[in-house]
Formats: sequence, structure tokens, C-alpha cells
Amino acid sequence: MYKLSFVFLCVVLTVFDLKGQCIPDEEFIPVSANYGLSPDTLAIGYVNQNYNQDLTFVLPMDTIVEIEGFGENLIVFEDYHITSISLPIGLSWECNNSDNDCHYDPTITQYGCVNLYGTPLEYGDFNVDVTVIATHELSWVVGPEEISFSLPLTILPNISANSGFAMTNFSGCAPLTVDFINNNPGLESYSWDFGNGNVSMLENPTSQLYNQPGEYLVHYVAHMSLEPFYFLTNVEIQNASGWGNEFPDEENLGILGLGSPDFYFTITDESQNIIYQSNVLEEQNLPVSFSLDNLQLLNQNYTINVYEEDGVISNNDYCGSVDFQGFSNSATLNNGSLVVNYTIYNIQPTPFADVIDTIYVYDSPNQPSFSFDEENITLTLDSDSSDVNYQWYYINSPIPNANNISYVPENSGYYYLLSTNEYGCSAASEDQTVVVCDDFTPELVVSFDTISFLESSIFEYQWFLDGEQILEQSSHFITADEEGSYSLVLVDQWGCKYNSNEIFFSTTSITDLIDVELSIFPNPATNYIDVFIDGDLDSFSYLEIYDVQGRKLKNIQVLENTLRLNLDKFERGAYLLKLNSINEQQIIKRFLLN
Repeated sequence: MYKLSFVFLCVVLTVFDLKGQCIPDEEFIPVSANYGLSPDTLAIGYVNQNYNQDLTFVLPMDTIVEIEGFGENLIVFEDYHITSISLPIGLSWECNNSDNDCHYDPTITQYGCVNLYGTPLEYGDFNVDVTVIATHELSWVVGPEEISFSLPLTILPNISANSGFAMTNFSGCAPLTVDFINNNPGLESYSWDFGNGNVSMLENPTSQLYNQPGEYLVHYVAHMSLEPFYFLTNVEIQNASGWGNEFPDEENLGILGLGSPDFYFTITDESQNIIYQSNVLEEQNLPVSFSLDNLQLLNQNYTINVYEEDGVISNNDYCGSVDFQGFSNSATLNNGSLVVNYTIYNIQPTPFADVIDTIYVYDSPNQPSFSFDEENITLTLDSDSSDVNYQWYYINSPIPNANNISYVPENSGYYYLLSTNEYGCSAASEDQTVVVCDDFTPELVVSFDTISFLESSIFEYQWFLDGEQILEQSSHFITADEEGSYSLVLVDQWGCKYNSNEIFFSTTSITDLIDVELSIFPNPATNYIDVFIDGDLDSFSYLEIYDVQGRKLKNIQVLENTLRLNLDKFERGAYLLKLNSINEQQIIKRFLLN
């Protein structure tokens, strides 16, 4: 039986507008050196709108495996294989290592990324389930391990879709900047009313700013043409002369020349083409009125020619003409004795698109503030609000599971608090520098006349001899050139001071160890080393093993000149073997464990 304690991938999100090969964000440093998840939700998407998001992940280097009968073992991962990512319909994913079937070797690089892209076709709340197969040093014994985790993803309805325009940011937090995309390019005219007091006649208007929360109605009107339509509906001959010698109708026989007139008219365009000829209104005295079936006119001059019909015994009488503009209003025209009334019906152009859509602007929460209790080492929100969620950040990275109104910081650095309301609107506190000094005592090691502190962290080094600072010494080691008690004060970048143990150095005792030889075999070792001490055992007290960080791992009493040390439970890496004399002098040897 075995138990494998895996750590999850650390995820940081970056949003891009267009699909493309993702590039891992290698500037991201997780709060933990090995794992974390940040943030815990993906960006919101919208139905029928492009979605594109990059996820950068940091792969753990190792883990602890517990095998029955063998105890806990630190093992190194050899390969991660992203096998599946479940997504809503319309979305797809692509890793940056697709040429290698999304396999990642953490010993080469811990960073990778996945691009989520596409156009979602359904809305709702979804879980993006990620499955990763991890292979490690003991997979040949216990088999590979499956790692899985979920990220929530919300897809909202596309309420901005309409026949007139689209909005790139139709809902959000104040102040909200919205870009407008005209869906009907190339038309003659446009009218925009953005609902924020601004209007535009441009085909592609500039971005609009909405500073205050609320709902804003955007009114869009587009025309293919601005020209109205004109229709001639009625012509009335009010008065006319130049007609006579009327021949009566058969049903009204009378004396020649005493009958009533028979009027009609024609309409000609600017090219003298007849575009309309009326019926003859027989035996009707003036005024006579003609109704037309909505004769459409153009923007040009027209002529109304008036005639009186005489029948077969003589030619028709011409009574004159009047001119008018097609795009005009109803009027009365006079030409000598000829008086003509005409009626024009005007229809304004119908919009190609007339659309109203809504922009939703939400209020952001109040800016949070917090205090640092140095005595209890606790960050605490000054004033709580029930309608917001909180997230603590350390050096611009979210701290996993740090979502309460208080947080106990583990490291010195810059902290801030982000509050987010139900609309996704956020407000960040001011940064605060928090100093957390560890309970740490640096341990010095001695090799002949060299006193050292073995640590990879960055410190300022202050060496002391008998309590007095040695000003010219500022490195992690010092060469002891006079007798006395040596000590070291480490100062980190936040001002925390750490006092080391004291090492008494005697110039007279150095010679006691110079002739002593300490040997290690094999080196590099596998699971043991043989230690050979060439010298008087009465001069020595014990052996110590340290890692490269200066942490003491084992203490062995010296009882014989040859010792075999079992190293089965040690991690592979570099170590220091320290031989201590009864007069507090030391001999140090390095060895490697594979």
C-alpha cells in the first residue's frame, strides 16, 4: 500500500483578444515554491461571442510517496501529460507543447500553458475539468498517477446581439468603456444616441465612457437613403381658356358649340417624355379634378400640359402648361388664364435598421482597508461588508484559500486585499509592507581557519568578534586570523535580524587537526558512505551531517576510526560531513548522494 501526496498545478490567467499559440508567463512566481491555484475562476464568456484565454501552469518538481515497509520517500516527477479538458459546446483547447502531445518534463521547465478558445453556443455555469497523468521515479512500481481539478466557468447570454450593432463590453463595472461595432457598413446615414448624453452621426463611432452605475439605452438608426419619397395624388384644373366649338355628347345632343368642355392633361419630364396621361373628363365644367394612383416623382422639373378634347370634327384645344418641381409641396400654379392645383404626398425614408439595446453598468464595492497586528502577526479587514468576497494577495499573486477577513502572513513582503461583489466588480486596498521575522538561528560551520554560513537566501552579513562588528567583512564566510568568539548577524531585505551561534576559534588548536585526515568513500554515494579517520580518536568527539542550507541532519558519536553511515532516507544532493574535535575545532568534507 502507498499514499501519494500530489500538489496541484499553479494557474495564472491572462486574457487575449485573438486565438494564438499561448506563451507561458514565466514572470509569475507562485506564493508557494511548488504549488498553488490563482485565481480560482475563469473569465466570463458570452454566447456567440469569441472567447480566448490563456492559462499558465507551474508544474511541481517532486512529491512524497509512502510505501508500506519502506516509509516516506521524496520522488521526482519525470513527465506530465494533459489528457483532457472538458469545455462547453463551441470551445476548444490547445497546449503550447502540442507537437509533443502535451507532454511536459518538469526537469526541463516547470512552465507551460493552455489556450481556451472558440465561440460558446450555450449559456450556464460549467466546470472545466482538467485531467493530467503524472509519471515519477516509482511509476514503474506503483503505476502513473491521475491528477484532476476543476475551474468554474460562466457563460452568459449574448444580450448585445442585434441587427444594428454589437458592443464589446455591454456590461461591467463603472467606469465602463464600451466599443461599438456597426453591423451595417456602407449605408448613407447613421444616428447614434448612446444614452450617456453623447450622440454621433459617424458610421463607426468612438468608444463611450459610462461613469455611473445604471442601465443605458443605446438607440441606433441607419438609412440606405435620406431622400424622402414624393407622390403626385391629385391635379385640379381650376381655370382654363382657349377651348370652344364643342361637339355635344350623343346622349346630350344640342347645338354645336354649346356643349361642356372635355378636359385632360399630360405630364412630361425634363426630357419631354410623357410619363403620364389622364383620362378625359367629358362634359364637365370647371373646376375639374383628377385623382392619380400615387405617381412617384423624382427630384427634377415636370410640366403639366392641359388639353380640351373636341372629338372627331376638329383638333383638340391646347389650353397651356404649368411647371413644378417633383420634390416639392402641394401648390397652385398660374400661367395666364390657366390655373392648376396639384397635391403631393410626402413619405419620409424608412430606416434600414432602428434598434435599441441596453448597457448595464454596475457599482464597484468600497475600497477595502486593513491593519497589521504585529504582536499577533495577523492582517485584518478594517470594515466588513456582507455582499462582497475577499481575496488576499502577496506580491501581486493571490494566496490560495485566503478568502477570510483576516490572514496570518507567512512571509515578509507586500500584501493587499481585493473585494469583489456579485457583479464581478472589484476594489483593491492599498499595498502594505508586512515584516514577518522567522524564529531562525543561523548555524556556523568551521573548516580549519574558515568560518561559514551555508545558505542560499539573500542576506546582509554582519560579522562580530568578541561582540565587536568586523566592518570590512560582509560575505557568508570569514577567515579567522585571531583568537576569539566569532558570530554572525544576518539581515534580510525587510530588516529582520538573525543571530547565529558563537564559534570560539583558538589559534593554538589548529595544528592539532592539520595532521588529521578525513576520508569518504564512495563519493558520489548511493545509499551509504564509509568514513575513515586517520588520527587519535581521543582528539575527536562526534560527526555531523549538514545539508547545503546548513541544517544539521545527523549526529554520530566517534567510537572507531572506520564508520559506515546509512543514508537510505536522505534525498539526493550535496551534503557536508563535519568532524568535531574536543577543543571545538572542525574538519569538513563534501559528498554527493545520487
